[in-house]
Amino acid sequence: MDTITKSYLKQKFSEYYSRNGVYTPGRFETREWAFVNVDSIPEFIMHRHIAFQNEIELRGYLMKNTPLHAYFSSAYYEKPDAEKMDDKGWKGADLIFDIDADHLPRGGLEEAKKQIVRLYDLLESDFGIEDMMLVFSGGRGYHIHVHDEEFLALGSAERREIVDYVSLNGVSYDNLMLQSTQYSRISGCMAKILENAIKRDLLTEIFRIKKKTADNLKDIFARNREKIYSGDFRTLPRTVRKSMEIVFEKCVDAIRVHVDPPVTADVKRLIRLPGSLHGKTSLRVTPLDRDGIEEFEPFRDAVVFGDEQVRVRVLSNVKFKLKGEEFRLRAGKHELPEYAAVFLICRNRALYGW
Repeated sequence: MDTITKSYLKQKFSEYYSRNGVYTPGRFETREWAFVNVDSIPEFIMHRHIAFQNEIELRGYLMKNTPLHAYFSSAYYEKPDAEKMDDKGWKGADLIFDIDADHLPRGGLEEAKKQIVRLYDLLESDFGIEDMMLVFSGGRGYHIHVHDEEFLALGSAERREIVDYVSLNGVSYDNLMLQSTQYSRISGCMAKILENAIKRDLLTEIFRIKKKTADNLKDIFARNREKIYSGDFRTLPRTVRKSMEIVFEKCVDAIRVHVDPPVTADVKRLIRLPGSLHGKTSLRVTPLDRDGIEEFEPFRDAVVFGDEQVRVRVLSNVKFKLKGEEFRLRAGKHELPEYAAVFLICRNRALYGW
């Protein structure tokens, strides 16, 4: 990225921070802060071990230094600006979850949104968590910040146990009858698949059984529905029980949440600052309500720049969609809306000016 492009990008980010506030986390003065400045491009050089006493100091830093990326620590420290981690004096940490679209089996931001909603509801129902924040990362995923007091002192091992729980690590078909919330969800999913197959008369196709066995199974299910929904499949024909092991795996895949384990286990994690800009997309790191996330569209609702026409040199053929408009551009000179120009510059796909 050339000097003129860096100057333009710095100007645009500075304008954003002069007009917009950012999230101010609790226990503000105990947090470590870290930033990556525009001038460091193409290197990713993080300036960290920074502390602020109040929001005014943070706002002043953002406006003066105009970072490309802004982070704060999930941890609380006695001395957050100490250069050595051992000297900081760890006091606790928020419980953080990260779901990255690029790490999902099926991928995509829409799937990541479904996963984060599933996780939010699970944390609320199974752990009784009340104080948590949903955030679009500004890039390829979503975060959840848990602030409930009882989770702040957890170490890495305990946090990994929570990851195992939401990820369904270690579950087994042989343990289906165990009385646990997660096994109840799995057995309920399996029984529902079986019941739907009965209602749609698809038993012979789905479970590869003979018609006589299928007719017998319908009677068995009607008499033992409650037991089957609880995970007790002993009344089912042997051939069906064998097929249910495959159904088990499908239900586990449908119920598990694919969180990024190292993020949650890390008690000294740096996490993106909600309200800041993501330096690789120019999109806003956006706090979200549980009720509003369903309608949230990242490439529409997290776009912050305007429609003023800007001259750029596109470096290679590119296709993308922002604010409902699809762009298909060949390498060369173009006039684009500001929001599209800044997006491409951040993606290192364009330079400013002709």
